[in-house]
Amino acid sequence: MTTAVVPKGPLTSFLYNKLREGTRIPWTTNFNHLRKLPRHLRVNKNSQSDSFDPTKRDTTHVPKERIKFWNIVPGDRVRIRGRYGNKLRDVWKIRRLENIVEFPVPESNTSPDAENPAYSYASCQLYIGEYDFPPLPGSTQPRKLPVFAERLSTTPPVWNSRLHRWQWERFATRTTPFMPHFKGQKIPIPWPKPARRVLEPAGMYDTGKQEVTRVTYVPPSFSHKLSAPLPRVPTEDEYIAGMSHPTQRPWFGDSPPVETFLHRELSNPHSRAKKMKRWQSHRVYTKSLLRDYTAAEMRELNGRSTKEAKAEALFKWRQKLTAEEEAERRRRWFTLAVAEKAKKKQARKTRREQKRRDQLTRLSLVEGPNQVIPGDVQPSR
Repeated sequence: MTTAVVPKGPLTSFLYNKLREGTRIPWTTNFNHLRKLPRHLRVNKNSQSDSFDPTKRDTTHVPKERIKFWNIVPGDRVRIRGRYGNKLRDVWKIRRLENIVEFPVPESNTSPDAENPAYSYASCQLYIGEYDFPPLPGSTQPRKLPVFAERLSTTPPVWNSRLHRWQWERFATRTTPFMPHFKGQKIPIPWPKPARRVLEPAGMYDTGKQEVTRVTYVPPSFSHKLSAPLPRVPTEDEYIAGMSHPTQRPWFGDSPPVETFLHRELSNPHSRAKKMKRWQSHRVYTKSLLRDYTAAEMRELNGRSTKEAKAEALFKWRQKLTAEEEAERRRRWFTLAVAEKAKKKQARKTRREQKRRDQLTRLSLVEGPNQVIPGDVQPSR
């Protein structure tokens, strides 16, 4: 049996908000809801009110208080213990982080801001179905009563590698009301079946099936093997004539111009294998660089000891790697947008300086009284 591994580490803000919203997916694919909450999202459990308030923060901040494998999922029919009697409700959403089951808004409530009714997992009882019971004293008519599961048992959960989810079967070992003819037996409770998706008829903006299945790509006729000779490179006139007049017989014959080796250009450069290859090549480069620096320093000791020469080589090696990292960081930062912005900034600066120079060139003083030319001033005695 596959062991269910709970991921370690606290919840991120994204996962917390997603789990707070709840899910309508009935199956279990991960155990993120069992992670610890960050400190700023925890609240005091010793609150004065025992009633559930959906607007409050999560109170089940201890992971062991949360339910690991849920037996009440969207699509089930349940009843709420207490004053609601046998009123059946359809489960609409579950919130695994708070052990809360949500139900759809009643049709009688026409308020647009109405919130979905929500109750704790422990207050819900699964509806099994209607069964025949013996007639009441003084009557001969058998009774049909709704039966609910009071206690559940399950098979060991098994990981389905094809569907990527956990699967198990659930049974009712005790029911309400008690059924004597099922005493000691497990009553299987089937999982709700998702509603089949009904496709609407195709409209005028939909693509027909014959257009979708029509083959529009014809592979080139030349060989795709690496050992095969490459197709002849056309001249400029042949290429322009062939692309401008596709109805005539172009230079490439029956095969359009296609790059011979596209697997390098079309493959994902950020794949894990390529990242690992780049990291390995960089590591080999750094080791060879350190080896070269050490060999260069050992060839010319100049009165130094071997230890001092190696320390000097290590220092130069680190300086070289730091300079390369800084150059690579600046190269990545200096994108086309940054270059365009710097170019516009330099153009504005040039225009501003030119405008100031023109203003100084055109500057002229109007002659008037009480003006003294500095060259005509006589020194005082």
